[in-house]
Amino acid sequence: MSFIKNNIKSSSERGFTIVELLIVIVVIGILAAITIVSFNGVTAKANATSAKAAASATLKKAEAYSAEKNNYPLLGTDLTSTAAQGESYGLSGVTIDPTTNPTATNGKTTVRMLKCAATNIITQALITAANITGVRAVWWDFAASTPAIATMDTGATAFCPTAN
Repeated sequence: MSFIKNNIKSSSERGFTIVELLIVIVVIGILAAITIVSFNGVTAKANATSAKAAASATLKKAEAYSAEKNNYPLLGTDLTSTAAQGESYGLSGVTIDPTTNPTATNGKTTVRMLKCAATNIITQALITAANITGVRAVWWDFAASTPAIATMDTGATAFCPTAN
């Protein structure tokens, strides 16, 4: 008789019910969903800030190049080459692509640099160091509800090509 009595557990020693476990799982799921949504918003803001900073740095270095050389850079390599790194206009950590707009995959550090002229010149290829009057930086705007291309300019950009 005492053997049977010792094997019977009292109500204070029993485990969790399935309902209690499900409630805990649902609460953890809700907290995880809130965390994931918040993290995605922070990531998009960080990417947008990084992309805009790359474009801004490109324009500042183009201005420094213009101040030293009396004309704007004709090529992105004028700012990013090994020779440029020792100069005040040397730009590192940014990829300058003169032909293709940045995308969501490379947009954090890639900037498209467009050359602007004083007169309406039809193509980028026709702009030379002698007639370049400004620079337009194109970056991927991660902050937009629908990702889009955004631009900022420096110098005289009356005749500057569009980013499309």
